[in-house]
Amino acid sequence: MRNAVLFIALAFLALTPVSGALAAPPADPFTVTGIQVDASAASAAEAQNIAIDSGRQRAWTTLIHRLTKQEDWAKIPPLDDEAIQRLIASYLPVNVRRSTTRYSASMIYTFNADAVRRMLRTQNVAYTDMAAHPILIVPLDPHYEAHGAWTNAFFNPRYSHAAVPLNLPIPDAQTVSALAQVSFDSAQWSQLQGIAGRVGADDAMLLLLVGAKGKVTVKLRHLGIGAPWTVADVDVPEPAGAPPAKIAADAAQAAAAAVIDAWKAHAAIDFSKRFRLTAEVHVDSLEDWGAMQQKLATIPTITDIGVVAMDIGEARISISYVGSAQQLKDAITQAGYDLESSDGGWTLAPLPPPATASTP
Repeated sequence: MRNAVLFIALAFLALTPVSGALAAPPADPFTVTGIQVDASAASAAEAQNIAIDSGRQRAWTTLIHRLTKQEDWAKIPPLDDEAIQRLIASYLPVNVRRSTTRYSASMIYTFNADAVRRMLRTQNVAYTDMAAHPILIVPLDPHYEAHGAWTNAFFNPRYSHAAVPLNLPIPDAQTVSALAQVSFDSAQWSQLQGIAGRVGADDAMLLLLVGAKGKVTVKLRHLGIGAPWTVADVDVPEPAGAPPAKIAADAAQAAAAAVIDAWKAHAAIDFSKRFRLTAEVHVDSLEDWGAMQQKLATIPTITDIGVVAMDIGEARISISYVGSAQQLKDAITQAGYDLESSDGGWTLAPLPPPATASTP
């Protein structure tokens, strides 16, 4: 009787369209904050207009650098002030200071997401418009030191507040002890998952600093859920006699740029390419079925989900998506499910609970 009720309920859901209108990401990637403006003029109103206008170009540059890969920046044509103004949906000044002839503020510019997307698609530029989750960075020289020079170079807030936040481990005794066992070549995600979770990260990047005559090299290795990213070594030339703090700071800046660009290359979606796949799903209960639909509806690259067939305890769904199958797989993994290809077909199932990271 219970199976019959479940079948009737699932059949009813099969007739209900599953929308591809997806939930917004946790932060708006089309809003640019912290643009400092300052202008003087014959009147307060004129100074305010000049100041606000002066921040638009910098906000646009910040937005483009956030959404696209560095290698694609040259593909985006320069825009004049009027064109950028048409792309801005709203602005908000904060921390305003003014006099009869001067105006200064920290500006927040919110761009029209659809207009920006159309412009990038017109230029055939891949982009990512999802908010980036933090990445755990583990500086190694050759081992992790909570207060070593290489680690200290990343204490600069510019890294933890970047468009892709790069967060250091919490340097308590438990973490320091666990990371003492981590080596660049043999580290496993299971060793870092608990440490990453404490700083809100779903991925980790090992940064191995290697010194050589006239330069330093940072070797990078990604660990996390889903397929690993490949990131090329970063070489940083340094003059003889450069202070260790400067060497570490220069290497940190170059390594951070490489990590952020690697994330964009991994996450940037070519929205001009659309695909569809069919996946088999085992359904244990009506609650599990509803939870899966809700999770899939939060994935920005999924444009539509349809029910192809249904039987007691089983369903076949079609997923329409943009980007690559690997990007879809990674996004579904982040949502707590496993999308696997086998024997020419796809299966979708919940991921097992994460293992608790062990500490010595």
